[in-house]
Amino acid sequence: MTPDRDRILTGLAQIWGEWADWGADLSDDDWKVASRCPGWTVQDNLAHLVGTERMLQGRPTPEIEVSGDHLRNPIGMANERWIESMRAMSGDEVLEAFRVVSGERLSALHAMDEVEFAAVGPTPVGFAPYSQFMHIRVYDSWLHLEDCREPLGHEPSAGGLAAEMSVDVVGSSADYIIGKKGGAPDGSRVEVTLTGPVEATIRVAVDGRASVVEAFEDGPTATLAMSSHDWLALTGGRKDPVPLIEDGRVVLGGDLNLARQLAERLAFTI
Repeated sequence: MTPDRDRILTGLAQIWGEWADWGADLSDDDWKVASRCPGWTVQDNLAHLVGTERMLQGRPTPEIEVSGDHLRNPIGMANERWIESMRAMSGDEVLEAFRVVSGERLSALHAMDEVEFAAVGPTPVGFAPYSQFMHIRVYDSWLHLEDCREPLGHEPSAGGLAAEMSVDVVGSSADYIIGKKGGAPDGSRVEVTLTGPVEATIRVAVDGRASVVEAFEDGPTATLAMSSHDWLALTGGRKDPVPLIEDGRVVLGGDLNLARQLAERLAFTI
């Protein structure tokens, strides 16, 4: 993944604008509906985005006691402290806080010079360029909006730049997803076809180690096909893969035992 500055800033502006417009139509009850993220309501998902951007502004994490079965690591604990600090607020108040911080962050990002934007530092995927971190912010913002749309019965994303960038983020980790998490054996050639709204083909070859490749010399040994929505939900750990396999939303091909094993082990996010 080689992040492009203009594309990243455009993607952030689009998905944050989409969040703000979507949230403006929610009722008080809508904000309190449980999302696809365990322990989080619709409002909590947006509070998470507010907290992360405030953290990136350099604000200290609130010193609040938190607990819950969904908290499994230090990042999750930090996220929960930000969310807990906003739980007494209304959904509209969190939305206004989001509008403010997202506007501030976009202004700050546009003001960064190329050296700052390329500087290597800590990110959710280890030490990486700041630009890559911001690309991941597009993905995080997009996925959390889908986490809220589905439980409310709203139509999912129709695609667009933020969805394409989210597919790019996950695709860049496909070697880890297929090789490490999925356990594809040496000699495997795995092809994942995304049928839309974002169309893409992701290929991973295992030759001593798993690698994302442009093409195979021979055909794939196992294939998966699904919508980009299901790919991002499954790799994000948002859904149980078994019902999607059983009802045909995830189509298996080639070595069916391996294909099913991979389909059931796609979740990789923190």
